[in-house]
Amino acid sequence: MNSVHLIAGPTCAGKSDVAMNVAAEHDAPVVVADRIQCYLDLPVTSARQEGERRHHLADRTVPDGDYPTHEAAHALLLKVEALSSEHEHVVVEGGSISLLSRFAACRGRFPFDLVTTVLPLADERTHLDRLRTRAERMIAEGMLDEIAKAWQHREQRPFVASVNGPEAVLRWCIETGTDPEDLPGIDTTATAELVERIAVVHHEHSLEQHEVFTRLFGWNHP
Repeated sequence: MNSVHLIAGPTCAGKSDVAMNVAAEHDAPVVVADRIQCYLDLPVTSARQEGERRHHLADRTVPDGDYPTHEAAHALLLKVEALSSEHEHVVVEGGSISLLSRFAACRGRFPFDLVTTVLPLADERTHLDRLRTRAERMIAEGMLDEIAKAWQHREQRPFVASVNGPEAVLRWCIETGTDPEDLPGIDTTATAELVERIAVVHHEHSLEQHEVFTRLFGWNHP
């Protein structure tokens, strides 16, 4: 029976690097278990990475609206099963609580052996520093431009506001009276405040990821 190696963990724990290293070692494809990384017009916001080995669940854009969890979970199972029938090893990389919870619920019915690695959560200070660096890089690479453009799709604003990073940014917009479509022109002081807010929101989410993944898959890390 072929094997699937799941690499799970909190935001900014190094999942992509570990997944790609495992994939290179076994000449395996990588399935990205993440709904937001499916959005081609949110590559910076979602931290989407491209690569010959990497397989996303779908190709969507913001006008398509939210990618329902049940649809994404079904796509994840189908893609993993299809690739595991063609490859001796498959790697699944993800930090989505909703998707990996559904994936875990299917254990016992998989036509493959499942190995899991749950990456650890760093101490709070270290993790927040990493998240701040990540947020600074994302803003420098165009995250605010992506949010401003996504906000132009009025019917999809609830979806945009539900995503972790944009959620923090849009809450700041409400508090400061800033039009989200003006985000690309904010000053350095405002940018620094957004970096902190994005980092804090991701850290709070990481605590939940750590708790859920440890409970679902046990404690097993490199």
